[in-house]
Amino acid sequence: MSKKVYIQLFITSIILLIIVFIYMGYFKDSSKRIIKTDKPEQTNKIVTAGEDLITDMAYFSEDENGNKYEINSRYGVLNPEKSDLILMDKVTAIVYLSNGGKIYISSDKAEYNEGNNDTTFEGSVEMKYDEHIVKSDYLDLSFQKKLATLYQKVVYKSSLSNLIADKIIIDFLNRNTKILMDNENKNILVKSVVNNGNN
Repeated sequence: MSKKVYIQLFITSIILLIIVFIYMGYFKDSSKRIIKTDKPEQTNKIVTAGEDLITDMAYFSEDENGNKYEINSRYGVLNPEKSDLILMDKVTAIVYLSNGGKIYISSDKAEYNEGNNDTTFEGSVEMKYDEHIVKSDYLDLSFQKKLATLYQKVVYKSSLSNLIADKIIIDFLNRNTKILMDNENKNILVKSVVNNGNN
């Protein structure tokens, strides 16, 4: 072979290698999905998973007592390690209690279990129930047990008082609420908002 043919083969090999590297680096990696937000000030986030990104996800379930649970998310992916877990972004949920009560929940992210409807909400969590509003970093919801556990930076507001605690456990069926601090020596900060007419 002539020198010219060797040079052409060498150049062709380099071009093919560059194409393969570009393809592998930018197009083949299906485990990264870009989620675009509607707000221009927020940067795009990357969700890692082995499955394709699903938009506008919704799940609905009902128990034998007539309690219903509905959860929606703008984006979601299947957890590649546990197929019954759904990873969600921009989440809203409603618990419809058989007594007519409704609990509204919203968060940045959530992990939803299709098998038992248990959900862990995370990031800017807000729960509204009647006149009560509770905000926290995390909320563990058990639809079967009708229990909500809110923890980390918990702020509770109602028409009667505001409080700050480490954890709040709410039983939706009997409306019992436990307010806890991680450190027993720390006090729960409570501020009354009742106006008794004395100025």
